[in-house]
Amino acid sequence: MKRSITAQSAIIIFLCNAFLIALYFFLLKYVFKGISEWEDPYPTVQRLTHLMRNPELTSIIVLFSAGAVLTIVSWVLVWIFGNRVIRRNREPGGQPTTKVVKSQKKNRKALTADNSFVPSPQRASLQMLIILQRKGRLLDFLQEDLSQFDDAQIGAAVRNIHSGCKESLSEYIDLEPIFKEEEGKEVSIPKGFDSKAIQLTGNVKGEPPFRGILRHRGWRASRVKFPQLTAKEDKDNVLAPAEIEIA
Repeated sequence: MKRSITAQSAIIIFLCNAFLIALYFFLLKYVFKGISEWEDPYPTVQRLTHLMRNPELTSIIVLFSAGAVLTIVSWVLVWIFGNRVIRRNREPGGQPTTKVVKSQKKNRKALTADNSFVPSPQRASLQMLIILQRKGRLLDFLQEDLSQFDDAQIGAAVRNIHSGCKESLSEYIDLEPIFKEEEGKEVSIPKGFDSKAIQLTGNVKGEPPFRGILRHRGWRASRVKFPQLTAKEDKDNVLAPAEIEIA
């Protein structure tokens, strides 16, 4: 819409200026010449003698007068055409026309196609289990009945699970402790502390600051970069595929 108004405005102003130039040269070449020829027989025209004998002054007066008139005319025409364009692009009630709505939908689809797919919250939460299962076999371990194994067997299995899960986790997440101090050390809790990052236990009375023993340092993710899911993967809840060996 703005481009249409701008183009029409440029055309109108160009035509008006062209008309102004043509009028200017016409007056200089024909009108003044004609007046000078019948100036003596008609006394009423003698008032123009001074202007005719001063062509520079006459040209300036004519140019600015015609320019002022045509500028006003140009503005009125631009205003009229601009309102027409705006009305054509809107229906009663200020709603966009069908063409405008289709164009907006097309632009939104193109924008969605260009952006990365955003998985559902449920699938995003399951993605961590998929990662830990891939190398650490965590789900297999958690679903196993450990009562039929002795501690030595469980300990050997846990070592492999720990190594695989740690490797998978570090590939996508960087962890850092909330408290740098060693567990068992005394730490201070200031006023306005983050209750999500610090959990108080024991005999909690009054208002901070507090002092207490660090029982767990806590963890915070300093970097999170999960692999991007596709729309097809987002529709299923497969955490680990079944494995079948063909003989």
